[in-house]
Amino acid sequence: MAIGWLNVQSLTNKTDAVSSTITERSLDVLTLTETWHSSVDDLRLKLATPADYAVVSTPRSSGRGGGVAVIYRRHMKCSRVPLPPLRTFEAICIHLTTASGLTVLFDVYRPSTTQLSASFFD
Repeated sequence: MAIGWLNVQSLTNKTDAVSSTITERSLDVLTLTETWHSSVDDLRLKLATPADYAVVSTPRSSGRGGGVAVIYRRHMKCSRVPLPPLRTFEAICIHLTTASGLTVLFDVYRPSTTQLSASFFD
């Protein structure tokens, strides 16, 4: 399975670049951090997702910036892993199932505006 990661620092002007990266590198999965989306129905996420792919995301709950997403090949079975309330970082955790087996992905973004503390490591 080919997996990539990008800190996109806002999808606003990068939807074509994200979609091209997925197709040109033949990625099965691309994890994104700092998407700057505020809704799971954000048009920028849809535009960045190639035709045979799906997306699952955790938008920034308040303020601007942040947000994490995973774009994956549509033939994979995706299920979200519930996470406890997070205060020091943003994250999404999923199970992806293929004919080859199960893969667990944990996409984490720690905003630079959040002070690093012991609770982050807990």
